[in-house]
Amino acid sequence: MADAAGRKRPGDSGRFAAWGRFVHRQRWVVVAISLVVFAVVVPFAFGATAKLSPGGWVAPGSEAIRVDEALVGEFGRRSVNHYLLFRDPTGELAATDPTFRIAVETTLAPLRADPDVIGIVSYGSTGNPAIDQALLAADARSSIAVVALGVDVDRATATYPAFRERVDGGRLEVLVGGWPAASEGFTAVTEADLKRAETVSLPLTLALLTLVFGSVVAAGLPVAVGVLAFVATLAGIGALSRFVETSVFAVNVASMIGLAVAIDYSLFLVSRYREEVAAGIDDPEEALATTMATAGRAVLFSGLTVAIGIAGLGFFPVMALRTIGVAGALVVLLGIGFSLTFLAALLAILGPRVDRFRVPLPRHTFLNRHESGFWHSLASAVMRRPFWVLLPTLAVLLTAGVPFRDFRGGSPGMTMLPHDQEARQLYDAVQQDYPQASLSPVYVLVRPRNGSMTDAANLERLRAFSATLAGEPGVRRVDGIWTFAPPDATPEGIAATLAQTPELATLAQRYLTPGGAVLEVAMSGDDSDPSPQHLVGRLRASGTALSAGAFDVEVGGASAINMELVDTIERRAPLAVGFVILVTYLVLLLLLGSVLLPLKAILMNLLSLTASYGALVWVFQEGHLSGLLGFEPLGYTSATVPLLMFCFVFGLSMDYEVLMLTRIKEEYERCGDNTLAVARGLQATGRVVTSAALIMIVVFGSFGLSQILLVKSLGIGQMLAVAVDATLVRALLVPATMRLLGDWNWWAPSPLRRLAGARHRVPWTGVASEPPAAPVSSAASVAVRTPLAAPSCDHRDRS
Repeated sequence: MADAAGRKRPGDSGRFAAWGRFVHRQRWVVVAISLVVFAVVVPFAFGATAKLSPGGWVAPGSEAIRVDEALVGEFGRRSVNHYLLFRDPTGELAATDPTFRIAVETTLAPLRADPDVIGIVSYGSTGNPAIDQALLAADARSSIAVVALGVDVDRATATYPAFRERVDGGRLEVLVGGWPAASEGFTAVTEADLKRAETVSLPLTLALLTLVFGSVVAAGLPVAVGVLAFVATLAGIGALSRFVETSVFAVNVASMIGLAVAIDYSLFLVSRYREEVAAGIDDPEEALATTMATAGRAVLFSGLTVAIGIAGLGFFPVMALRTIGVAGALVVLLGIGFSLTFLAALLAILGPRVDRFRVPLPRHTFLNRHESGFWHSLASAVMRRPFWVLLPTLAVLLTAGVPFRDFRGGSPGMTMLPHDQEARQLYDAVQQDYPQASLSPVYVLVRPRNGSMTDAANLERLRAFSATLAGEPGVRRVDGIWTFAPPDATPEGIAATLAQTPELATLAQRYLTPGGAVLEVAMSGDDSDPSPQHLVGRLRASGTALSAGAFDVEVGGASAINMELVDTIERRAPLAVGFVILVTYLVLLLLLGSVLLPLKAILMNLLSLTASYGALVWVFQEGHLSGLLGFEPLGYTSATVPLLMFCFVFGLSMDYEVLMLTRIKEEYERCGDNTLAVARGLQATGRVVTSAALIMIVVFGSFGLSQILLVKSLGIGQMLAVAVDATLVRALLVPATMRLLGDWNWWAPSPLRRLAGARHRVPWTGVASEPPAAPVSSAASVAVRTPLAAPSCDHRDRS
């Protein structure tokens, strides 16, 4: 089919156009199948967060994992405990008061019958002054009981609600903490954050779409697709969690990415379909075919770039990152699928009625394809002085990225929880009031290089090694087999001493076997603070030397896990980044049929990310705007946030680039003038791309309201990246660089152009596969201020 000028339309041929015609003919069947699929998965979405975990941040086979396996297999223990903090709310009773201690024991008595509990230690229960000192607050107004568990953290988390119900302190106030309680808190806060984000983002998104389309029906279509994609993804996350440890943050990421992507893709399709209808096409089937051949093709390739970015998470042997990646990829693929099927079928059903229920709004130039409108004027102004725009814009972006030089990666633990969570309150109380205690100790596993660990000589060396560790910076105390012995005990008589107190002997078995010993090092500060990180690094580098050559040393615990996570990210990041960039380049090469445009698009994305990374460090690591944004700065940036931002934002930012460049390419193939094609392409896509960016900003910004710092920083970081990309990059850098490159933008070897279906209308000299001998955008031609006048393509424009 041709337009009024006899020119073939973009939807005349090709698989995408054929798909559009097929959907139009089978529209009711496609809608029915989509709804049936949705109805089938909806029940699985309920309770999808029940089995999610805040853990999974350690790589299999790491040193920390080996230590944890040794704790279980050799010492009959796990690094999983419940911690109970007791205090008198009236302030009348001290923790040393007999009445207080009786109330504590009354609370603990029914917990001892729990089959998951292998031991409970409270103030005064062992008769050991060293242990009592660690369990008593500095002001003696509160005390701690440690409930040791014989199950893993998943089992402990699953049974935590029932355990918490059995804790009745009577007249005493009781706080319960530890990782099982923290896991429960993370799940509760995640669900609350998700509801808050959706409550904020969905109404604002619907309002923005109504403003863009001026029609309630057209505005509702993208929101419907976004909801369908997210609910189906939620069901997929629930199914995944039944087979592998799935991160609790997968839900936040799926909601954040899914709503933004599905709505944006739907926005692109609905906008192009309305444009085709407004252009006067009498046949609705051809309008949908053209929409699929243009916007549909762009949506598919945009989705592929996002999926490629997310696939970069597969390079990291960390289950939390991989399950977040699976959730992100799934929601993107579902967003593409529902957009190209369900949404396309609805457009076929509605036809011109897509504009029903018009909202009276000021007229805009969204559908204007000629030399008028804000975006055309802006692009034209930029291309008259490309150097004067390019250099200052680059300076701004690079300057914004300067703070990233001071990036310090960490992995926050309980400090990610908001202060109103019980587990966080107990953690803060221990940090403040218990100078010798820690909820997250460093576990040091030592093995003798000669003889048995129970030999007198090795026990004496162990005591000396413990004293050496106690003198390290940031160490509060060191617990081991010697903790349970009197100060005057000798290595030869330690067994007899412990045998006099059966409870002490049982506890001591968790620290000593003939094959090795365990030292628990209580550290001050968070797991990612410098002191525990320094100790872990020092022990791993020279632990044998610190023990005077007596022991082989391995280190585990949360601080060690955090270090391994940061090391894994730093080691694998170049591979992931290289993979994402290479595959993205190849996809764009096939889409655009150009050698330089994909490279330019990648560089533009990297500039956006550089500026966003700098802002991320400036805000969340250095603490600027912490009061306004409502968070407590930690002095470091969560190491996973820049990685997740790259894998998600790299593809998301490419959405705008793909939509713009495919439209610019369409205009270029129509008239063969690079400068005019850029201006018209930006005018045609300016409003829809700006609207899509605003929607992403709203969605990501709503997750900036999260109470969990990792989610908050990821949401705000992605919001900043999209804002930079949609303004400085798209509006200024893209037209400036395309003006400077001129017809070099479109150069490619003939085989590649044929594969991509590109058509070059520029009258180059020589064979078609050769680049132009003298690019239009040479320095001499850039200085000319009237390039927009040549050549006119008005006779080829649609009527």
